[in-house]
Amino acid sequence: MSINQAPQARAASPGCFYIPAIDASVPARFSKEFQRSQTLARFAAAAAAVGVPLPTGDFFNIEQVVQQQWAQFIEKQFSAEAFQGVRADPVFQITDDALAVVITSNSSLSIYRLKPVVESLESQALGLGWFVHSVIQAAGYHAHAMYDMGMVTYMLDAFHWNMDECTDEAYARSVMIDMGQDPPEGPIPKETIDALREQYSYWPSDILAEVDGHEHLVGYCAPSARPPTMTSRKAKQWLRENGGNAFAPMVRIAIDLDAAHKRDKERAFTWDGSEDDSDTLGALCFVAWDNPHLLLEAVEHHEQNQYNGGQAVEAFARCTLDLAKNGTEPDLRQLARSTVDYFNRWALLGKLLSHFPIWEDDDET
Repeated sequence: MSINQAPQARAASPGCFYIPAIDASVPARFSKEFQRSQTLARFAAAAAAVGVPLPTGDFFNIEQVVQQQWAQFIEKQFSAEAFQGVRADPVFQITDDALAVVITSNSSLSIYRLKPVVESLESQALGLGWFVHSVIQAAGYHAHAMYDMGMVTYMLDAFHWNMDECTDEAYARSVMIDMGQDPPEGPIPKETIDALREQYSYWPSDILAEVDGHEHLVGYCAPSARPPTMTSRKAKQWLRENGGNAFAPMVRIAIDLDAAHKRDKERAFTWDGSEDDSDTLGALCFVAWDNPHLLLEAVEHHEQNQYNGGQAVEAFARCTLDLAKNGTEPDLRQLARSTVDYFNRWALLGKLLSHFPIWEDDDET
């Protein structure tokens, strides 16, 4: 004898729901990975539309496609030596809310010496060397960070912040105020300064000695006291008249980089720490006047302070696209164009700095 009885579904456990079968169209888990992949795919297409071809080869995911797309573009667009002396690592970061191109720091940095080249250019024409230097310095304002002598004073000592001139007396006044003392209205006695020297370091006279008295290199200089500097127009005129000069190729690169700076009106890669309360850490290279020991000491202090602050990010430039507000195709193409422009300026800076000598550990100067 048999009894036909219809099976009855087991009751779900309290607090749970029971699905007897999952359709293939139902995702196994819920996440925004698909949307992020879509954004990266749209960015790859946008980059291709502005001259960064899609990569050749086989890839397992869209992240590899984007990475190789830009790696192959850089390899074809620039020489193998273009970034050797100005090292950093570009990274593409995607979250649910933003797409960012981040220039992360490299630990192996070259140390360039300005003095031999600037002085040689000045012997060719007044203001030519300082024009080239001004172009290098301006690169920092366009997110191509460099550790240079202008950073030494605020990296080493807070007392330089309140000084209105680069003198030992101004430094002594700043120190005395910090100590709760009232400095005299007139000149500070030499005996007082000598006594303070026993307790405090990094006096302006010592720092100026490192740059042969060029105050503008350490950030202290009235505009009227800055050395004569050629304009780009004057530099172009010199180049036309001295095309066969040994320094002509370097001056031509400086003019090209200066023009690239002027086109970068938005400064898209400038780090905005307010996005995440972060502080940058790192640079493309060191740019010393001559002997870099003081600069290296300053950077060591600076990086230790940054690490101790807890908000340091080992990167110094980024361009971020808010996908909720600016995630359209034109926005993605603009991000790609800004990235191409950044790489072009970066390569020009590396090419320009390659004309300057690199300081080695065994240098005596």
